[in-house]
Amino acid sequence: MSLEHAILGFLAGGPMTGYDLKTRGFDRTASHVWTADQAQVYRTLDRLVKRRLATSRAVPQRGKPDRRLYSITPRGREELATWLAAHEELPPYRDPFLLRMLFASDLSDADLLRLLAETRDDYMRRLEQIRTRLAATPERNREDAVRRMTLEASAAAARSAIDWIDACADRVRSGLPAPALPGMGGAG
Repeated sequence: MSLEHAILGFLAGGPMTGYDLKTRGFDRTASHVWTADQAQVYRTLDRLVKRRLATSRAVPQRGKPDRRLYSITPRGREELATWLAAHEELPPYRDPFLLRMLFASDLSDADLLRLLAETRDDYMRRLEQIRTRLAATPERNREDAVRRMTLEASAAAARSAIDWIDACADRVRSGLPAPALPGMGGAG
């Protein structure tokens, strides 16, 4: 499971709390390729500890509840290394926007253009966020270089989606065939 392996990957860099995994790991480092909410992180940490791929220990804090610090075990490092070296089939493709497009043939041109424009704006925001992160990610070592490769891949995917949306909008403006009569068409 990728979430487990992502957490093991973060823990391989040093002990972290669940909060650190969520904020520094998923929110700051991996958000362009993988997301996780706080509850998912803690559930997964519990599974990793039960499987002895990670350990946890309480760290006392003055005037606050103890922090729980998680570390990867040697067995966890082996699991991570095995996962990194293995080939993994691409997951099934799921895209809510493309699913909407699949059934959007009955929308007016104006509504179709609005749908395309809103999604283009979303991709533009994503691209700007990735560019900002790229500008802030120096390439001091191999880890930085590989991290930049993932950011560059995410930027390329966003640029490709923007180009495709622009081409779709041009097709709509050029004139698409009229929508099918009710009960006569649909996705097929």
